[in-house]
Amino acid sequence: MNSKVLHKILVVCGYFLFVANVSAEETNIYQQDSTGNIQYHKPSAVIQKDGRIIETDSVGNKQYHKQQYQIKDGKIYQTDSVGNIQYHKPHSVIK
Repeated sequence: MNSKVLHKILVVCGYFLFVANVSAEETNIYQQDSTGNIQYHKPSAVIQKDGRIIETDSVGNKQYHKQQYQIKDGKIYQTDSVGNIQYHKPHSVIK
């Protein structure tokens, strides 16, 4: 998955998670085709209750070695593989 596309997807989904205040432990984000069919065979992402966003493979295994994100105070930050926020890298704002 292209990192710019993933980042855009995560920003939009992070917004909905932030606004809806989902109470589930994890929320899955799946890719869709142009007609709205969920593409379960493609990589997806998981938003954890603490706001961490982790990419998953097509089977659902978390890909900790890939870029991760953290939702904090209405912003989406890039993090390292253990979840430390990388404040020196660009971030997005949830409005």
